[in-house]
Amino acid sequence: MSFSLPEILLAIVGYLLVLFLVAHLAERGILSRRITHHPATYVLSLAVIAGAMASNAIFELAYRYGYGYLLYYLGVVLMFLVGTLLLLPLLRLCRVYQLASLADVLTFRFRSHRVGAAITLAMCLTLMPLLALQIQAVADSIHILAGAPDRLMPAVQRQDTLALLFCIIIIVFAILFGTRNLTSERRNIGLVTAVAFESLVKLAAMLVMMWLAVQQVFGGFGGLDAWLATTPTARAVIEQPLHGDAARVLLLVFFAGAVCMPHIFHMAFAENKESQDLRAASWGLPLYLLLLAIPVLPLAWAGMRLEHDLPAGYTGLAIGMALESPGFIALAFVAGLSAASTAIIVATLALANMCLNHLILPQQMLAIRSDQSLYSQLKWLRRGLITVLILAGYGFFMAVNGKQSLAELGLVAFAGTVQFLPGIVATPYWAGANRKGLISGLVVGLALWFLLMLLPVMGIEQPSWLAMIAGRWFSHGDNAWAVASIMALGANLALFIVVSLLTTTTEEERVAAEICSMDLLSRPSRRTLTVHSAGEFSQQLAAGLGEATAHAEVARALRELQFNEDETRPYALRRLRSRIEANLSGLLGPAVAFGIVNRCIPFANKPGGTGGDIFLIERRLDQAGGQFTGLAAELDNLRRHYRQTLDNLPIGVCSLTNDGELLLWNRSMQRITGIASSTVLGSLLSSLPTPWREIITNFLYEDADTILKREVTLGEGGSRWISMHKASAGGDQDGDQIVLIEDISDYELLEQELLHSERLASIGRLAAGVAHEIGNPITGIACLAQNLEYEEDPEEVHETARDILKQTERVSRIVDSLVNFSHAGSGAGDVRLEPCNLADCVDEAIHLLQLDRQAKALDFENHCDRELLVLADAQRLLQVFVNLLGNARDASENGGRVVVSASVSDSRALIEVEDQGCGIPIELQNQVFEPFFTTKEPGEGTGLGLALVYSIMDDMGGSVQIQSPLGPPPAAGTRICLQLPVCQYDSLFQV
Repeated sequence: MSFSLPEILLAIVGYLLVLFLVAHLAERGILSRRITHHPATYVLSLAVIAGAMASNAIFELAYRYGYGYLLYYLGVVLMFLVGTLLLLPLLRLCRVYQLASLADVLTFRFRSHRVGAAITLAMCLTLMPLLALQIQAVADSIHILAGAPDRLMPAVQRQDTLALLFCIIIIVFAILFGTRNLTSERRNIGLVTAVAFESLVKLAAMLVMMWLAVQQVFGGFGGLDAWLATTPTARAVIEQPLHGDAARVLLLVFFAGAVCMPHIFHMAFAENKESQDLRAASWGLPLYLLLLAIPVLPLAWAGMRLEHDLPAGYTGLAIGMALESPGFIALAFVAGLSAASTAIIVATLALANMCLNHLILPQQMLAIRSDQSLYSQLKWLRRGLITVLILAGYGFFMAVNGKQSLAELGLVAFAGTVQFLPGIVATPYWAGANRKGLISGLVVGLALWFLLMLLPVMGIEQPSWLAMIAGRWFSHGDNAWAVASIMALGANLALFIVVSLLTTTTEEERVAAEICSMDLLSRPSRRTLTVHSAGEFSQQLAAGLGEATAHAEVARALRELQFNEDETRPYALRRLRSRIEANLSGLLGPAVAFGIVNRCIPFANKPGGTGGDIFLIERRLDQAGGQFTGLAAELDNLRRHYRQTLDNLPIGVCSLTNDGELLLWNRSMQRITGIASSTVLGSLLSSLPTPWREIITNFLYEDADTILKREVTLGEGGSRWISMHKASAGGDQDGDQIVLIEDISDYELLEQELLHSERLASIGRLAAGVAHEIGNPITGIACLAQNLEYEEDPEEVHETARDILKQTERVSRIVDSLVNFSHAGSGAGDVRLEPCNLADCVDEAIHLLQLDRQAKALDFENHCDRELLVLADAQRLLQVFVNLLGNARDASENGGRVVVSASVSDSRALIEVEDQGCGIPIELQNQVFEPFFTTKEPGEGTGLGLALVYSIMDDMGGSVQIQSPLGPPPAAGTRICLQLPVCQYDSLFQV
């Protein structure tokens, strides 16, 4: 039974037109999204691995290895069952960094375009036998249907015009539906749906063929059992043992093919963006392959029963022709045609992307013209590469010229792709691997594969010693392919490990290895960019991408990140740069994308800002939510606890990098400054509104780590008082800076009230002495006035008047001192610094204290220079000396001595108040300046004196220190040291 060539051509065109229609309906959205985006569609698209190897060559494996044919399916099943170990890390890596091929992944991991070029060239070489397998399956099927099975054997002239026509049709389909989307951002919906449809057709055809064969050849499954029981030759073939070593090699090459084959990698990662779909594939694909494996043995047995003369790979066609069933023949032909066509389309599409990204673009960047976009140029380049690759596969098929069976071609292709497995496994799991080791191992492994496996496929005789080793290792010389595979992989792996251990790994490779081994697959680093706004990105990228393409890519990245063109926050600009690089990686490949972005948007070459991007890490951890388990969940809970603690502190906390980027801004900072954290986090300190920008910036540049009190003038005449502290997060000068800000406005008001109360208390304590001091001159004035009434001598009258005036001046002086002292504690005015005579101020303080007649009698000595002027507020400085001299009197015994002296050093007046009292214990000296701390008995002191002294001195730009004891007890003594700026009357500045 045979068919004419026009009929065969019509069948080919008709089936491919159906694929065209399915792909077109999916692209146009006519097919429901529930179908095109369903996980089952993705799972079925992964069945592209079951090309002509599963529809044709699998029968040859069944005849050769019996049940060992199942290893083909088990290798794929095993890879997807352990997908969490290898496939999910690869999927996350491809999703984050827009990696679409094995060459992209290894280029990203080993940070070298040479790695990408080597992988691409090696992949093109190893895929030639696989493409030849698909084309040969279709070409031989055409010869069988045309009634010319003699042309299947090697011959000088093969009439394969229809095979060439089939390749051209496949080229058209791949161009139309494989290059629609230039980036890996979106699925090629038409291609994915067409491949899924093909998988359903293939499975349905195989199952229907099995049912028809069992019914028509054996009369049912009962007849099949009876035939097997009476046919020893069938049982001998099926039950022949597959030796363990050969079985393990067969399982290894098929296991590696499930991730190394470019068409599988493309469908698993480039056309999939959801890990949920890959999890569905972990059970969906094994189920599909199980169903696909079921018909193999019944069809093989049916072929043995009919005793056909065709090669085992065409068992389906042989059964149909023996049964003279056009329907059966059509099913067998469609199964093989659909399997071969989708495998060729997806494989060449993946190879074309690899060739473009790693062979063409890195060598010579495209000439960007204003009248043609980069996207258009890339699209036509991909189409040209697809054409070249399919025609190269056809050329290899012609070169093989039927010398090898389908199974042998498949084993050679799978054995070649297994050479990429070490690099894939090392990507997430071995940080010590480097590009030198990878390339060395790959070159040697592929060289052995080329010499021992590929050349024999093309007709060059295989070395005789290979068969001898196969007979010794695997008990059969036909397993020479297994020996060659083990030798090539062993040499590859050994060199990879040895060279990687003996050579150095670059910093870029170490960073990439860390990224690939992390669950989050991103190591946010805080580095400074040379651009300062999102709008500048388009201008910078125009030199590498062209103006139109640069604008489109920046707009796309902004849209994906939900940023606007006015964005200036450094963290947002870093995210934008990373997103653009990832998107360009899907468009141009990681090597070219990395080069363009580094050249057009480089990082600034200045120290600082190279640590982790804490703010971005926090955002990503918060977005992860409850995805953590075990120790990771506990660590995340601990992080949240400490973050919440920082956020709820009653003191404002902000953290900045040494280049001014804000990393932390808690709720108290929002309350104190009125600035929301969402508007400042990730931005620069210079972007803060006034006055906080100036306050924090000036404080960071000051030498002091603490400012106890600073007034902040706000809008509309309002003001606040704050205290500030700073520290380095890393414990060194170059680390991140932490600034603490406390609102002490209420405390300052309370302090002013307490200061006034303390002044009033001082006035009250002096009241008795004042009354006595005023009483004496008043009594004297009264007596003089009475005597004056009887005086007639003018000289005596004048003398009496002078005495009255002296007593009046004494009263006035006492009253003025009290008035001035009370005004100093009113708190109504600001500190007014002006030249102040230090000795006069000390005299007035001594005079005030001596008004209290009930106090201890002490000898106050003022040794200050009468010409020494200090820059101070006279009234507040008076309060300082009253408090210090009063404390000295309280600590001293009757008849004690208190000395006030002053000296000048470096334009600063050094003032010392020294007593001979009981002294202050060393363990209490850190507390005496705290409010309400006192060593006096209850009712004898408020504990505010020294606290107010410290506050006043700080307001006037001075300082206060304590030295005690000065000698052995009991008269240990205390020395209070004050420092104030020196000045002169004609200037308010320091001399």
